[in-house]
Amino acid sequence: MKRVGHKLRDALDLEIGRRKIEGLSQHSLRAMRDAADSFCLISDPHERASAADLTPAQVVEWIDAMRQRGLSPTTLLVRYRYLATLMRGLVSAGVIPMSPMKDLRAPRARAPIVEFPNDAEVERLLNPLRYQDVNGARDLALIWFLAAAGLRRAELIGMRWSADPARCDLDLETGRARVLGKGRRERHVPLMPGMLSVLEAYLAQRGRSPHRGSPALWLGQRGPLTTSSVNAIVASRGRDAGLSHLHPHALRHTYATHLLDNGADLRAVQELLGHADVATTQRYTHVSKERLKSAYGTSHPRA
Repeated sequence: MKRVGHKLRDALDLEIGRRKIEGLSQHSLRAMRDAADSFCLISDPHERASAADLTPAQVVEWIDAMRQRGLSPTTLLVRYRYLATLMRGLVSAGVIPMSPMKDLRAPRARAPIVEFPNDAEVERLLNPLRYQDVNGARDLALIWFLAAAGLRRAELIGMRWSADPARCDLDLETGRARVLGKGRRERHVPLMPGMLSVLEAYLAQRGRSPHRGSPALWLGQRGPLTTSSVNAIVASRGRDAGLSHLHPHALRHTYATHLLDNGADLRAVQELLGHADVATTQRYTHVSKERLKSAYGTSHPRA
């Protein structure tokens, strides 16, 4: 049965709720909520408008207002894409007959130049002598995962630990970790020999934590770590190693680039990073256009 007559705010709230039930990550849900809130604030400040009456002009007005407020082009593009996702969901649910964004072009945003540490800097960052304090075992293991497995922050903090193998994302015997990536795509990443000993040291420390009963692998003094916690840990440890403004995603770039520089196949790197599209891998790893064309040509030969 089609749902009709929803107010704009209620319709967007229902759609975000549906995405939450489907298991969308907390990071994506927050970004989706930011897009919905800002759109309603501009297009329906009194929360009286009907979702079915939406027009492209309202979307254009919202984009202009976001620009005037100094929103960066990249952030605006992210919000635009999440709002478009919500609108498509409302169409599928029968709340609106057609998305008001259907014939609009997304705002342009230049891809930022990402600075990331080189191999020598990562080696300095992973020096065990820098991790002799109370949280050293955890922080070293965490940064190993980011730098030597290329995990996203959300993937990292989503990892589980349990005595039940079905609920545990670490398999120390086979040297593999199970990761739930974007789009709820599951993949396995190999654990380098050096990571195993570091992980064992952290797990011993974790076993003494008052929160050790939590299903989350990574724990802090107040319980499971958050993305903000990971940001703070990486930034602090980076400063200690002489790397200012270090953030987790920079280590993902380092991991991918290191693999390619040492002869790894682009498609293999795509799988390890959990990218749905090899073009994303190319953007993350700064490989040449010629190599990207070669990768496409291998998988999509012309007739």
